[in-house]
Amino acid sequence: MKSDIWFDDHEQDYDQLEPIHACLKAELKWLAVADVMEYLDILQNLATEAKNITKICKNTHEGLDALIDDFYGKWTFSGTSQRIEESRLNSLSYALSYRTGSDLPLALILTHVLQKSDFNACIVVFETCLMVLVKMSEGEGYLIDPASGQQSWYLKAENLSEEENPDAFQVIPNDGLYKLFLAHQKWAFISENKNYQALNCIELLIDITGDDPYERRDRGYLLRNINCSEMAREDLEYFINECPDDPAIELIQHQLEELEHNINTIH
Repeated sequence: MKSDIWFDDHEQDYDQLEPIHACLKAELKWLAVADVMEYLDILQNLATEAKNITKICKNTHEGLDALIDDFYGKWTFSGTSQRIEESRLNSLSYALSYRTGSDLPLALILTHVLQKSDFNACIVVFETCLMVLVKMSEGEGYLIDPASGQQSWYLKAENLSEEENPDAFQVIPNDGLYKLFLAHQKWAFISENKNYQALNCIELLIDITGDDPYERRDRGYLLRNINCSEMAREDLEYFINECPDDPAIELIQHQLEELEHNINTIH
């Protein structure tokens, strides 16, 4: 089954797409040979299979159990302990191809499939971990580990105020998921010394956040690594002016002095 999502920059902006589609579109920036339409078709086929599974179940709870069983059983999605580059494990296209990855791409895929089967699903932070929450009613639902499929029942006590009994999790909004995906990939690329891929992530983040000083700082660091000294200086000076009390300011100033020396030497 062919997907009807089209990734023409003039047709659909990132903020007009579902989070998982926006993240896949972003991967075009650093995976030039990726056939994204192939991955969209995989997603659509998974969603179709999921609907076929749940429509024959007696109730929502049974449908969820059946879908989770197939997602981690028949479809073999799971986390991995193998030594694989973090940037690959963070990649949606890699997760769709090899049915493994880090928590975020697995959570994005699972949430997408659940939502297409009419479950009230979202991605949350629970006790510092990324989890998929499937709400069954107000204050009740399942928390699902995206790497293993392990479920735990969530129940919010009744007759208490929000202050007395806040949710134990924080829902990540759609635009937050896209930013989190880019941030994860940015740091993975930086740790792997993939400067140009990391720069692509930062450019997309700056498109969202505007002149965020920390993104400008990171861009300056990367530009310095690829010997774009003039541009790096502009970004690092911007960070110093915007965040003069940041603990890293002394290091940034030292980097600027090195840049000035290099620029003067070249001239």
